[in-house]
Amino acid sequence: MELFAVFGQPIRHSLSPLMHNQAFVAEEKSAFYLPVSCPPEQLLAKLAGFRELGGHGANLTRPLKEHIVPHLASYSPWVEKTGAANTIAWRSGGWIGDNTDVQALISMLSRAPGAFQGNALVLGQGGAAHASVAGLEALGYRVTVMARRSPKRVWHTPWMDWEPEYLHYPPYDIVVNATPLGQQGESPWPVVPLFHTETTVVDWVYRPNVTLLIQQAAQSGARSIDGLSLLVRQAALSWSLWFGHEGPEEVMKDAVKEYHDK
Repeated sequence: MELFAVFGQPIRHSLSPLMHNQAFVAEEKSAFYLPVSCPPEQLLAKLAGFRELGGHGANLTRPLKEHIVPHLASYSPWVEKTGAANTIAWRSGGWIGDNTDVQALISMLSRAPGAFQGNALVLGQGGAAHASVAGLEALGYRVTVMARRSPKRVWHTPWMDWEPEYLHYPPYDIVVNATPLGQQGESPWPVVPLFHTETTVVDWVYRPNVTLLIQQAAQSGARSIDGLSLLVRQAALSWSLWFGHEGPEEVMKDAVKEYHDK
């Protein structure tokens, strides 16, 4: 049996095992997917142990997406652009990486109505933020990043300090929450943003899935892309690196449907 996993800390909230294991059953694959709690300093040791047990591929979540990159044998242009990998696979004696977060965001925005090449605001500076910037810029948006802490590395896009009040004056067509704010166990948003009806609100948080931002978007008549939809899409895309084809997205969506409105 081939083993797959999601590494991160915290990890108990992850719905990835539920999605992938149901998909393995549907596709009749002899495979199993498990969660692995892993702080950054233990990543290489735990990956080595995982490989010895038959590990073939994995997803990485907070805070490991950037830590893995220097240890990859090769990686996709999306990893090079973002400095982060959320999907890895074992090939010829080493791990290779891709960033399906970028691809998921591009895919979801491409499905939504509306024109590209507008102004976008990304909140955060971690792996999800870098993925968001890469995806938005690839679609032609002019991106600004706002974060609570000084950037860990140089951004090639405009960057500003965390000023929540600035969200009350949004000249933005896209607003992306790539922070853990609003997630279960995390701090709530310090201010409720204002959106116009043409704004698209993207929230990477999926526990709960109906976050404050998603609620405010609905109340303002704005469009939204929720974290669970992004999670399912990136999971299906992860299979392209592991198996050479996308995973069964509808099966994965059905596996987590009970969480959609929570």
